[in-house]
Amino acid sequence: MDVKALQNCIEGKVTVATDAGYEDLRRSLIWNQLTPMRYPQVVVQVANEEDVVEAVRFARRQNMKIAVRGGGHSWVGFPLCNGSLLIDLGRLNRVSIDHQTRTASIQPAVTGQALNQQLASHGLAFPVGHCATVPMSGYLLNGGLGWNWNTWGPACFSVEAANVVLADGSLVVADQEQHADLLWAIRGAGPGFFGVVTQYFLKLYPMPRAITTSTYYYPLERIAEVGAWAAGIAGQLPREVELAIFCAQAPPAFAERCRSSNGFICILSATGFFDTPDDAAASHGLLKSCPVLSECLGKDVNQPASMDALLDMGGRFWPELHRCLADTVWSNSPPEQQLAALRDAFLQAPSPESLALCAFSTGVNGSAALRPDAAFSMTASTLLLNYAIWERPADDDVNADWHRATLASLDRFAVGHYVGESDIVENPRRAEGSFAPAIWQRLQALRRTYDPDGFFSRSR
Repeated sequence: MDVKALQNCIEGKVTVATDAGYEDLRRSLIWNQLTPMRYPQVVVQVANEEDVVEAVRFARRQNMKIAVRGGGHSWVGFPLCNGSLLIDLGRLNRVSIDHQTRTASIQPAVTGQALNQQLASHGLAFPVGHCATVPMSGYLLNGGLGWNWNTWGPACFSVEAANVVLADGSLVVADQEQHADLLWAIRGAGPGFFGVVTQYFLKLYPMPRAITTSTYYYPLERIAEVGAWAAGIAGQLPREVELAIFCAQAPPAFAERCRSSNGFICILSATGFFDTPDDAAASHGLLKSCPVLSECLGKDVNQPASMDALLDMGGRFWPELHRCLADTVWSNSPPEQQLAALRDAFLQAPSPESLALCAFSTGVNGSAALRPDAAFSMTASTLLLNYAIWERPADDDVNADWHRATLASLDRFAVGHYVGESDIVENPRRAEGSFAPAIWQRLQALRRTYDPDGFFSRSR
């Protein structure tokens, strides 16, 4: 295999498994410190679109599987595939904004925080991910359940076109006029997408002028009652309110009160994306109707916020340099049953940094409307997300066992999963369960059309 020939025709860098710096590079490619023991044969850190084309063509000549890394924020280390040629897009992070047409073109490794900061200077916004450091590429391909997604829709709905390198090494534009089936797949197909997206063209939105938050802290023992009440008011809240209940480590002020619940607390969080303070205040007022409000340990009501502040908050929930396992359940079951199962699990959680949340659909129409021009096709009245988070390798087994047991208690409520935060490597059926049956079948048919030889990896 003549990797020197590849290096000579690209601006980026080629690293092979026998190079001295390979292992450090391999580990650096994944955000999660729980790095899978899977080993690409070649890593190509591309510098531009042309490098991607050359890398794909080289892989074809060598009959190698192709894996793609957008920014490395995959919970399961999906880009790491044994024996593959891994195309690392991490250097492609340019943004171009047209404030008059409210559109942007972005490269795949741009983070949500970087995009938001550039948009804010134009008074514009986009449903970026809740964690600031999440790059846009995989986030968009997975669907993109970001800030204010109940109003703006999953982020993939706002992808209007894309540049894609196909399995044969050709570079095409996917939009409504050409390769519309590719654009359909880009809107939610997930990590199994059969191409390399090198540029996204996005629809933007006016930045809400009155972003506000309310946070209520309840004893973990009351999480089921809080959940039942929250489900009842979700339809009364405007869709501009993002409503969620967290199981999380108690803040220091409440730590003593929460010793009996293994140090965990119930947090009710409501974030409003409005244009007037009056609209924000009216929506937050509904939160005072909780039947166990008298047991609230503390609250911050209708506090002004910004997108930057929201992104910073997300970073505190999902810290860097930790070991993580994550999975999801879409459900239409009564939330009090789901949250009671989470309560029981967190009473036994081995790591204080672990986290779970139950996100509610708000507005009179409930779950965000699906679209026929997008592969994203799974929603329900609630989305449960469980995150086992810890630091020491010595604690891997006990946290993995707890995470598996927690999922077993939640899966009985499932109607589906979210492909972006489910372990589809260890549990491949969760990939199919992240789509409506007809959508899944169409994705497989398109894969056979665009990648008939199966060059693009499904990991492992």
